[in-house]
Amino acid sequence: NSMERLSDIAAQVMSQHFGISEQEARHLYQLTSGLPFSEQLNTLYPEEKGKNKKVSQIFEKKKRENYFSEKSYPDTIETIRYLKKRGYAVIISSNSAQELLDKFVRQLEIPCDLVLGHKGDFAKGLPHFLYILEKWGGNPNDIVFIGDSLKDGEWAFESGIDFIAKEGMFT
Repeated sequence: NSMERLSDIAAQVMSQHFGISEQEARHLYQLTSGLPFSEQLNTLYPEEKGKNKKVSQIFEKKKRENYFSEKSYPDTIETIRYLKKRGYAVIISSNSAQELLDKFVRQLEIPCDLVLGHKGDFAKGLPHFLYILEKWGGNPNDIVFIGDSLKDGEWAFESGIDFIAKEGMFT
């Protein structure tokens, strides 16, 4: 449940480095959320690749400062246990760095079958979906993707995967 805090960090960093208001920066961050931050910046400011890399590094440093104080949504663990009890495989797919995500899942004792984070070109969306299908077999109809960003919904739709939207920042 980190979207609000990450939006705050992104708004501050983007405002400082791109000369826009924090309100506008927050809006742009949320519109492109779901992508790794560096890709968000490259989408928003394609002509600023060098600057984007520097700003992304600042964002990631600030993100890591409080990453492990994040809490899950109140019913997350209960929902995961419910799904697992009924025989579903539960996989976490995130664009947070793999090592951060692994540590976070261990810290919260999230009972999942697989944790997929961002590593190089291996990111949330199609790369994760293809990996899951290769590992477990089946087809896209066997997957339901639950996400909290507009991008999550787009990736699911483009991949032929059913999607459940977690309301919060978006309704």
